[in-house]
Amino acid sequence: MRRLLATALLPYAKLRNTLSPGLRVLMYHRVADLPTYDQLTVSPARFAQQMQELSRHDVVSLEAGLRAIQAGPLRQPLFAVTFDDGYLDNLNEALPILQRYRIPATIFVTTQFCDQALSHPRYGSQPAERLHLNWDEVGTLAQSPGITIGSHTRSHPYLPTVSDALAQQEITASRAEIAAHLNKPVEYFCYPSGDLSPRELQLVRQAGYAAAVSVAPGVNRHGVDVFQLKRTEITDRDDLSQFRLKIAGAFDPIHHLLHARRTRRFARKHLKPSASFEATTP
Repeated sequence: MRRLLATALLPYAKLRNTLSPGLRVLMYHRVADLPTYDQLTVSPARFAQQMQELSRHDVVSLEAGLRAIQAGPLRQPLFAVTFDDGYLDNLNEALPILQRYRIPATIFVTTQFCDQALSHPRYGSQPAERLHLNWDEVGTLAQSPGITIGSHTRSHPYLPTVSDALAQQEITASRAEIAAHLNKPVEYFCYPSGDLSPRELQLVRQAGYAAAVSVAPGVNRHGVDVFQLKRTEITDRDDLSQFRLKIAGAFDPIHHLLHARRTRRFARKHLKPSASFEATTP
């Protein structure tokens, strides 16, 4: 049903892209062959197909895309690729495909995952195989042409539910840890689970990041808040026709409705209108 509706919306999306193009940031997590469907995982074969299709468009680094939309309205659509969590398969499976099609990408790593002290809870506390990049592998990626490393906190907490002090530590210390390992500044942040409150926005700005990505759907145009960049999630169910619909923006109206419902639930559960927060400058 969603695909049929997106197909019907495709002419509108194409017109919108012509009249008001923007930067579309694609969101990936893992690239691996798994025995069962996992929303966070795309198979190497499907990922290669998607990157081949994407290479026919204007794909840029997150940094270059941000510079373009901050300079003024775009003349043509731009695309950027991102990965969350810092999985080992980003190096072993995704990188060769990205290099084949000369596609840059930003990989947001969680520092305690890189320490091998924790792993993503989605896959169990003791996965059968190592899931995450270690610091040597993060360094290898950082030295690969077109690859940028960003921060995804220290332990991947649900930030709106933790204390002020812990939220600040997760956001600021992760940036410092990655910078120390790579000997270069860390400019970009990714909110775990994509949810954020005014407190997290304030902390990320004060921590010195240049921009941050969320999971809010859509495209980013001139004037967007660069600390709430929108992204388009890609999954293994996105065959070539559905992938084309997604990058054209035909799914955006559907995803906006779904995200609005999710955001309302989040606000009712976690946000208190009377709450106040004063962060200290790191």
